[in-house]
Amino acid sequence: MNFEIINNRGVFEIHGDFTNTHTNQVATYFNNLLDKYYEVVICLNQVKRMDDKALNVMQFIAAKAKRRSKTLFVLGKENKRINEQFKTSNLNNIFKNDYSSK
Repeated sequence: MNFEIINNRGVFEIHGDFTNTHTNQVATYFNNLLDKYYEVVICLNQVKRMDDKALNVMQFIAAKAKRRSKTLFVLGKENKRINEQFKTSNLNNIFKNDYSSK
């Protein structure tokens, strides 16, 4: 399945299947962004499918942001294809609703 990360005016959108095949790419990409920027916005609205490895990567990204005192916005709570997985994994608190692009 097609997979890409698109920078849409500072909102980093993940498109396609976010699975084990792409977890290293995502971890490296956002690890580098968290080293450079104070605020990072990830949008999961276009994710078609996620697996447990992808959830682990999201947990890693959130933990790194917290350790580094960075602001991380994860959008995509409305994506019904992945929302249940976040609830089951007790990661639902990762989503932020208070981000608005200017």
